[in-house]
Amino acid sequence: MARAVAWLLAVVAMVGCSPRFDWREVRSASDGYVVSLPGKPQIVTRDLELPLDGGPQKVSMTMTSTGVGPTMFAVGVAHLPAGAPQDTAAAQTSIAFFRDGLLRNIGARSVEKESTPPAGRIAASALRASTSFEARGQIGRPGETPEPARLAARIYVVDDRIYQMVAMGRAGDLPDQEIETFFTSFQLTSP
Repeated sequence: MARAVAWLLAVVAMVGCSPRFDWREVRSASDGYVVSLPGKPQIVTRDLELPLDGGPQKVSMTMTSTGVGPTMFAVGVAHLPAGAPQDTAAAQTSIAFFRDGLLRNIGARSVEKESTPPAGRIAASALRASTSFEARGQIGRPGETPEPARLAARIYVVDDRIYQMVAMGRAGDLPDQEIETFFTSFQLTSP
């Protein structure tokens, strides 16, 4: 009996030591941040049109992302047009544009809860605006039955950049602890 209990404890310990999320530190020297992501990241850059008062402005966003199954963690960075970061309305419009785009990704019509995130390791820079929010929606590939999804994001306007941190996946596959690990690992560095 003691041998069976010892074997069971060893199995539980091994399962507990083989994490589903293999967190690794990722540094972006060009965009001035460090973050932990679960696995080897891929980097994609795409052009977007930011709808500002003076008319649409083209910005390039670089997304560094990894996934564990259908769960995705990503950091996006875009340089804002000249003058936008100092303009409070433009900073808020920029945040709303990226927030609404993330909500569309899971078919959510609104945020579940929204707040101002802690500045954390951003205090040394000029934090112009920020938001933190969660939403529920659905994810799935075309032709598949959609599944309940969870989205957690933080968006910061710092100096002349917007930083977007996103954790998204099936609702049951995205634990609070992993989201917190991701968010608290983010730190600005000198670009």
